Amino acid sequence: MARTPWSWSRMAILIGAPVLGATALVLAIMLLTAPDSPVPEVTRTAVLVGVLVGAAMGLLLVGRHFWRVEQATDAREHDMNERRSYEAYARAAEQLGSTAAPVRLAGLYALERMAQTDTKYRQTIINVMCSYLRMPYAPPEQAHDTVTDVAERGVRIAAQRILASHLDAGDLERFWPDVDLDLSGATLIDFSLAGARLRSGAFDRAHFAGDISFAGAQFAGDARFGNARFVSRRADFRGVWFAVKADFTGAGFAGDVEFSGAKFGAEALFGKTVFAGMADFAQAAFSAVGAFRAAMFVGRAEFPGAWFGADADFSSAAFSKDALFNGTRFTGQVEALGAYFAAHASFRGAYFTRNGDLRASRFGGNVDFTEAWFAATAMLDGGRVRVDTDRSLSIWPADWAIREPRDDVDARLPDREGAWGYLIRMNTQDKPIPAERSAPPNAP
Repeated sequence: MARTPWSWSRMAILIGAPVLGATALVLAIMLLTAPDSPVPEVTRTAVLVGVLVGAAMGLLLVGRHFWRVEQATDAREHDMNERRSYEAYARAAEQLGSTAAPVRLAGLYALERMAQTDTKYRQTIINVMCSYLRMPYAPPEQAHDTVTDVAERGVRIAAQRILASHLDAGDLERFWPDVDLDLSGATLIDFSLAGARLRSGAFDRAHFAGDISFAGAQFAGDARFGNARFVSRRADFRGVWFAVKADFTGAGFAGDVEFSGAKFGAEALFGKTVFAGMADFAQAAFSAVGAFRAAMFVGRAEFPGAWFGADADFSSAAFSKDALFNGTRFTGQVEALGAYFAAHASFRGAYFTRNGDLRASRFGGNVDFTEAWFAATAMLDGGRVRVDTDRSLSIWPADWAIREPRDDVDARLPDREGAWGYLIRMNTQDKPIPAERSAPPNAP
């Protein structure tokens, strides 16, 4: 309690007034209810009650004083802790700007300890680490392996491992929940978020080198990989769960990529994505639109057992090697207008719950629609088929046949080699429903 010239006077008033009031009230009540009682006894009783009231007021004032002292002490301690935390944060952040790699490493680990113990700084510290990884850095294939390059690479890998270790839900003591990562434009080396749990991740224009793994990761929010570059031999996205939109528009995979068993809870955008190696989407589940418009599959493309719960868009996609859609279930509309299949294209046992629209597509190799199921119709109007190669193994949907070109001019395509015929629909009223083939089952 602050000492002022009026403190004692206020205390005397706060205590004396209730004492006098209580004494007078008790005295009046007793004289009215028991007028025959002796006056000295009534007076003693009234004074006793007044004293008790005064003692209670005194205790209340003393308790309030100590409460205010405790509050002031807690406030000072809080301010001191905040100041110490801020100073520690500032020192650690300043260390990241050092020219010496060991000093930068010390700063990273200091920030990690602070984020582990003080949750209110956690996202801020993660943002600082992400900002460090977004700083300009020559990719490993461009670095000259100087001492400075090697040291900086070690610091960056340490920062990546710190983030990865605290996003693994398997270690509850170290796990940092509800984290957002912004690594747009970052250079990431041997980057792994296998088994990670995070809220959202931004990897637009990121450069991935070395061994890359997101196997089993879960994104509760948006996952953005637009125009990212994967120069590794293999990128592992097996079993990844994208709860919201997954955007790989314009991304480039120099090696193999595996999305087998991945689950896309919202839009899956792979428009203009380049798959230079094998692209494995076996057993992948697309709950919303799966967009592969103008995607380039330079290597083998595998979609066996995949499930498309909404529309699947492969318009203008190019498959340079085998394209396998065996047992794929298309629940929505399939659009592959103008798609190009240079090698073997297999739709063996595929389910088309709605129209399978492959109009104006071009087939350069054998095609297999054995036991493919069309609830509506197979739309191959305007399709072109290469006829100067062996096509004896091709099995087309019922009602469709190949018409040979009329002459050499008619057989040419402006952008493709070889001689090309036409797909035409035969005149028949028989509905092409395979025997012992029921409607497609629900997605897992």
